[in-house]
Amino acid sequence: MLNEAVIWYAMISFIGAAAFPIVSMVCKNLSDQGYSISKIVGILMLAYLTWILSYPLSFNRDVVLLSLAIICIVSLICIKNRPQIKWEIVIRNEVLFFIVFIVFLTIRVYNPEITAFGEKFMDFAFLNAVMRSSHFPPHDPWLSGGLLNFYYYFGYLIVAVLSKLSGIPTTITYNLGLVTFSALAASASFGIGYDLTKKARYGISTMIIIVFIANPYIVFNLAGSFLHLPVTHHEDLFGFWASTRIIPNTINEFPYFSFIFGDLHPHVISIPFQLLALTLLLNIYKSTDKGINIYGETRIHVLAGIIISALSIGVLFPMNAWDYPTYLALFIIIVLIQQYRTARIRDALIPIISVVIMSVILFVPFYMDFHGTGASEIGISHQKTLLINFIEIFALFLFLIFSSLFSHLDLDRRYVIALIPITILSLLFFQILIIIIPLIVLCLYLFHKDTKNNQFVLALVLVGSLLAVFCEIFYLNDRLGAPNERMNTVFKLYLQIWILWGVAAGYCLYDLSLKHLISRKRTIWTVLFCILIASCCIYPFTATYTKMNIDHNPASLNGIAYLNGSDRGDYSAISWIRRNITGTPVIIEAPGRCYSTDSRVSAFTGLPTVIGWEGHEVMWRGSYGDVRVRAEDVDKIYSTGNINTAIGLLNKYNVSYVYIGAAERARYGKGLDKFEDGDCFEWIYIGSVRIYRCKPFTKV
Repeated sequence: MLNEAVIWYAMISFIGAAAFPIVSMVCKNLSDQGYSISKIVGILMLAYLTWILSYPLSFNRDVVLLSLAIICIVSLICIKNRPQIKWEIVIRNEVLFFIVFIVFLTIRVYNPEITAFGEKFMDFAFLNAVMRSSHFPPHDPWLSGGLLNFYYYFGYLIVAVLSKLSGIPTTITYNLGLVTFSALAASASFGIGYDLTKKARYGISTMIIIVFIANPYIVFNLAGSFLHLPVTHHEDLFGFWASTRIIPNTINEFPYFSFIFGDLHPHVISIPFQLLALTLLLNIYKSTDKGINIYGETRIHVLAGIIISALSIGVLFPMNAWDYPTYLALFIIIVLIQQYRTARIRDALIPIISVVIMSVILFVPFYMDFHGTGASEIGISHQKTLLINFIEIFALFLFLIFSSLFSHLDLDRRYVIALIPITILSLLFFQILIIIIPLIVLCLYLFHKDTKNNQFVLALVLVGSLLAVFCEIFYLNDRLGAPNERMNTVFKLYLQIWILWGVAAGYCLYDLSLKHLISRKRTIWTVLFCILIASCCIYPFTATYTKMNIDHNPASLNGIAYLNGSDRGDYSAISWIRRNITGTPVIIEAPGRCYSTDSRVSAFTGLPTVIGWEGHEVMWRGSYGDVRVRAEDVDKIYSTGNINTAIGLLNKYNVSYVYIGAAERARYGKGLDKFEDGDCFEWIYIGSVRIYRCKPFTKV
C-alpha cells in the first residue's frame, strides 16, 4: 500500500515538473507563473497526447511513455526562456500539495471500498473498460458489442493513463485517483487565491472555502427546527448525506463531500480542471496586451497560449459535458472585458474565435464518435428553490460577496431603495430572485469603476448568478422524470456555482481586509462571519468520522479487498480473471439491477457483459427495448434446460465465458447443470465460483 502511494506521488510530481516550463511560458501574468496548476496541465497533456496517438497506434504503456517523452522534449526546449521562479513559491506549493494528498489518502485508506452505494460500480466498470481497450471509444462493459460513445469518458482515461504509466492496478488507482484530484483541486484553488491577492494566507483561505468546508446546513437545520422555519429535515443530521439533499428532489453536492464520498465520477474529476480553466482565464485577464497578443508576445508564445487555453476548456466536454458551456461563456466574457479595458471590443474577436474553434478541433475524434442521448433537450422547470434552501447552501459565499460589494458602493440610497420593490415583485416568479437580482445589479454597476482583479471576481459572481437563474427556469431532460426532472441540472450547475463563488468569496475576504470599517460594524461583521465559518466547518469533521467508520475492514487502498471477507468466492474468481483473461471477450453474468451488487464481474474486471445495470443503460441509450430483450435472453441462458437454446443465445451475443457465482445460483438453481456438458463447455476456474469457456465449435 505504501509503495504504491509513493510511486504514484513521485509520478505526479515528475509530470508536474516536466510540464512547468511550458506552463510558465503561458502563465507569464500570474504571480506563481502557473506553478499551482502545472501538475494538472501535465496530466492533461499526457492524457491528451496518449489519447490522440492511440488512434493511429494503440492504447498501451509504450504510447503513454512516448507521450511523456514528447512533453519532456518540449519542456527542455521551453526551459531556456523560462523566467526564474522563487523557491519559496515552489516549496509552499509542494508542501501544501503533500499535506492535502496525505489528508485525503488517510481518508481513502480507511474507506477504500468500491461498493454499489452511489456510482462506484459504474465508475470502476468504465475505468476498467478503458484500461482493457486498445482503441477509442472504449467498449461498454455493461452492453456487449456497444461502445462508450454516449458518455464523457475522458476523466476515466486520465486515471487509466496514470495507471498504465505507474503499473499500479486499477483496484488501487481508483482510490489514488480520488486522492490526486482532491490534492490538485486544493493546489489550484490555493494558486488562484494567491494570484488574485499575492498573499499566501488568502490563497489558503480560498482553498479552504472551495475544497474543505461544507454548507452550514447542520446549524441552519437546528436553528430552523427551533424557529419552525421551512427547512428540509433529515434524520441523520450529522451524517455525510443530509447536507447534500437540501433542495427537495435534487442533489446539492460540494467538493469536500464529493472527494470523501468516493465516486470517481465525471463531476468529481472535473473539479481541478474547472479550477485550471479559471486560473488560465485569470492569466488572460491580467494581460495588458491587445488582440491575439493576450496569449503571448512571440508566435511560439501565442501558439502555446491558444493551445493550452483551448485544451483546458475543450477537455471539459469529453470529461464532464455540463461544464463546457459555462466555461466557454466565461472565457468569452473575460476576453471581452480584458479587451474593453486595454483596447477595443472588436480586438477580442480573433482571440475568442481562435480558442473556441481550437477547443472543438482538438477533440474532433471524440465528437465524431459521440452519440449522447442522456440529456438531449431542455425543458421548463415547474419546481422552484425555496429562498431558505438556497441560503442554506450558499450562506457563507453570499455573506462575503455582498459584504464586499456593498463596501465598494457609493450609489445614492434612493437607487438602493428602488431595488426593494423590484426585488419583492421578483418573488412572484421565484424566491431566490430576492438575492440574485441585487447581486446581478450590483455586479453590473461596479464593473465600470473597480480594479481589474475586482472585475474578474465580479464576472465569476455574475456567471454564478445566471447559473442559479437557469436552474429555476430550465432543466436538461435526462429522463429521470417528475419529481426528479431537475435533479442533475441543479446537481451539476450548483457545483459550478460553488467553485465560481468560492473563488470570489476567497477574494472578497481579502478585499474586506483592506477596508476600514467603524469599530462597531467590524465587530458585528466579525461575529457573523465567525458563526458562518464555524457552521460550515462542522460537517467536514462529522462526515469524515462517519465515512471512515462505515466499514471496519483493514486499512487498505485496494477497493475490492473487502470482497475477500464478504464473498471470498467472488473475490478469488474476479482476481483470477484480472490476472489471466486479456482483451475484451464477453462474459455473461446475471442481469444487473441498479445500485445492487449485480454486474460485479464486469464492473470489477472491465470485461463486457451482455447486460449490466439495466436502468443505467436505458438512460444512456434512450431505449428500453434492447435492454429488456438482453435481460430476458440472459435469464433464459441460465435458466433453460435446453442446451441448444442456451448455445444459440450465447452465440447471438458472442459470449466467450459463463460466470456462475452465488448470485447466479440463488437466481437460477438447477438450470445451471447444463454447463457441465463437456462437449460444449469447459471449466477454466473452479471453486465456490465456476467459470466456463464456451468451446470454439459451439460458437457461430
